[in-house]
Amino acid sequence: MKFIRILLCLSVTFVAFLVHADETESVYHVGVGDTLYITAFQHQEISGDFQIAEDGTISYPLIGQVHVSGKSVAAISALVERLLERDFFVDVQLRVEIREHRSRPVTVLGQVNRSGTYYLRGRTVLTEIIAEAGGIASSAGPEIELRRMVRAQGEAPVVEVFHTAKVMTGEQGHDVVLQPGDVISVSAKKQFFITGEVRGPGQYEISRGLTLMQAVSQAGGMSKFASQNVEIHREIDDEKVIETHDYGDIRKGRIADPLIRSGDIIIVRKRFF
Repeated sequence: MKFIRILLCLSVTFVAFLVHADETESVYHVGVGDTLYITAFQHQEISGDFQIAEDGTISYPLIGQVHVSGKSVAAISALVERLLERDFFVDVQLRVEIREHRSRPVTVLGQVNRSGTYYLRGRTVLTEIIAEAGGIASSAGPEIELRRMVRAQGEAPVVEVFHTAKVMTGEQGHDVVLQPGDVISVSAKKQFFITGEVRGPGQYEISRGLTLMQAVSQAGGMSKFASQNVEIHREIDDEKVIETHDYGDIRKGRIADPLIRSGDIIIVRKRFF
């Protein structure tokens, strides 16, 4: 029985620790660039907007420079009240609010509906910031990259890659907590165009490792009038290059099945009898 009571106490302590840790993580600590609105009840003359300067301070009436960077709004309120009551008021009550969040930027690039710079307002995960950027655009490709700068000088940034489809369903990204300076890039679709003697000419999306045979198959296969000579038109270093491949030899395994790149144009010529 004594063992059960000890175990119960440890469990309660552990749960309390987790709740406290979560609350601590969710509290926003202001920084350079943020704007505070301080309301001094019954003292309108010292109420107003105050932007946090590069040195982490605000310039407040009567008491001058007050260092607030890295503090919560509750801590700032208590600090300013104490400084005012020390020399100017017997009792003063303040309310501190964050008017603008500007100290913890992240950048969202690529195929979202509103790319640009966004600002963290506390604990923010990947899926939340993508939603704030208007969501993933229909032109999005298969991958989302999160690039994070490492604080240690000379170290390469840390890069994580997520599947776009899984982020859209919430399977990935819902537990990835962002940090100031993170850069999120949503890739664009990689596509190729196929025309000529195939059953379904048009533009198609490139899957990872797509080959010429697979591309032709994706377009419904060749028509009965198709030549075995298939051209791939592509740009390499801003120069147009034409590759000609014998489709029959590829199918028989005599030569390698070439990979298709984004932007390729595949032309299946008509055979001449």
